[in-house]
Amino acid sequence: MKHANLYFDAAASMPLHPEVWAEMEKFRGIFGNNNSKHYQGFEAQKVITQSLEKIADILGVAPEQLQITYSGTDSNRRFLWSCERQFSRENIWASFVEHSSVKDEVLETNFFSPRDPLEILRDKNPRVVALMKANSETGEIFSSRKIREFFPETIILEDWAQAFGKGLKFETDGVDAISFAPQKIYGPKMVGLLWLKNPRNFPEFFGDRHTKNPWLVAGMAKAFEIAAREESETVEKLARWQKQIEEYIIQNIPHHKIHSENFARIPGTTSVAFHGIRGAELMAVLSKEERICVSTGSACSSDILTPTDTIKFMESDPAWQFPVRISLHKFLQDEDIEYFCEALENYVEELRN
Repeated sequence: MKHANLYFDAAASMPLHPEVWAEMEKFRGIFGNNNSKHYQGFEAQKVITQSLEKIADILGVAPEQLQITYSGTDSNRRFLWSCERQFSRENIWASFVEHSSVKDEVLETNFFSPRDPLEILRDKNPRVVALMKANSETGEIFSSRKIREFFPETIILEDWAQAFGKGLKFETDGVDAISFAPQKIYGPKMVGLLWLKNPRNFPEFFGDRHTKNPWLVAGMAKAFEIAAREESETVEKLARWQKQIEEYIIQNIPHHKIHSENFARIPGTTSVAFHGIRGAELMAVLSKEERICVSTGSACSSDILTPTDTIKFMESDPAWQFPVRISLHKFLQDEDIEYFCEALENYVEELRN
């Protein structure tokens, strides 16, 4: 019998945590505009204020430094739009492996290596730099510390969409903005969060009056609470299952390559290419025949037949540029991992034959 829980695309979006759903249900009756100066408006704003205070306490920041957005993508884009108005696009730089919400806002000439940022930036004078904390395709972890040390006045944006709740120490020292995506921590979609060191320096955010959904914001706060509370347990599960899958591949599926294998990675994300097979082929057959959900590259590029910019940067050999991304979540079971490994081996062999 096939296992029902065969979702291995958590880096794209995680299942909604039952506690998050219950939290949102508590506030579904609050429908007022939080900007309205009447009972319903006050009730909506109260939920939003209390939710931000809860998140701020978890992160160790001030509530007024937190800005509600529509998504992690929206957080990145709106921040860079604000920077472009102040400093022009020519002065904004980003790593080669950023999410499309960042890369789309940067000139083609203004990219650098996330592993050695100063190789290119050293001779530049970047006003704004974007460098994600953990890569969405391979899970590789990056640091902006060298950028801050070399450019003490540069504005630095860190994308923590894939990093929060994965065992990394959360710090705001040395950065000016941090974006979050709650659907990556078992929270709701259509809401996001941005931390700003100095909100007043970004008028597009400071005093923002866009209408906010109180139950989505409450759900986001609950997701942060759960992610922090269960972080150790979650990291242990994801690391153990990731090791099990990668060891199975190494032992049973020849001619493979795990991207970023020799670099520090967050637990639970594996990008692996199988020689002679396009990731899109393998993704399609796993979905059709077994209802197993994996991705190729990132969710934003899973339907294209060309390598992503991230994979091209990390892997120069075209033979290894078409991986599948396996990303885990804490609601999986040991038997799901075993079933997945066997299915993966079977369909790689079938496609090769």
